[in-house]
Amino acid sequence: MLHLFEQYQQKKAKFYGVKLNNIHRFRPTSTLQIEVPCRIGDLVVDIPPTIDKLIIGAYTYIRSDSELLCVSDIGRFCSIGRNVMLGLTPRNHPIDWVSTSGHVSQGYNEKCQPLTIGHDVWIAHNAVIMAGVSIGHGAVIGCNAVITKDVAPYQIVAGNPAKAIRFRFPPAQVQALLDSKWWQYDIKQLQAMNFEDVNNFNNTGQLNIRAVYKSILIKNKRVNFLS
Repeated sequence: MLHLFEQYQQKKAKFYGVKLNNIHRFRPTSTLQIEVPCRIGDLVVDIPPTIDKLIIGAYTYIRSDSELLCVSDIGRFCSIGRNVMLGLTPRNHPIDWVSTSGHVSQGYNEKCQPLTIGHDVWIAHNAVIMAGVSIGHGAVIGCNAVITKDVAPYQIVAGNPAKAIRFRFPPAQVQALLDSKWWQYDIKQLQAMNFEDVNNFNNTGQLNIRAVYKSILIKNKRVNFLS
């Protein structure tokens, strides 16, 4: 019966424009607000009660076998690979107690600030990003990277622990892209623009219609449409 209930919720989400591969591994107390359209793979979602809701922006996809933990925001147009762990808490066992074992430290509750991810971020397969970190707009996280510090907008980082490789563009271009806030605008306008030409992007003033995205809310594994 539960399986049929979850299938029904996934069909509801698909009808509204969000593809959910599986809702079975969503913690019932985890609340997600997802803009339409989105694609969410077969994930573990275990958002702590201290976070009101996780907001995921439109045109973002998250591939299967990933985990969403202590994370509060994932922007629009993000590309998140397989087996990615987002918002891993650094202190989920009490290292300053007598024992770290959950059998005798059941009263321990880890305290952490949530991970926030900006717009147009690419996170490659097997990356781990700790809670409390901020990932800037346009950043790129390499395969198998372990992120313990903030990543600047349009910065490329890789390794364990992750180190800065370079910025995607010179400072002037980075600032121009940040100023454009192109992810806030209508998708039809964006698709008509030349995203290959970084120097002249938005010089024509084409971005003048703001996007209006509808959302679904997932709470207690139930899908509801938000107008």
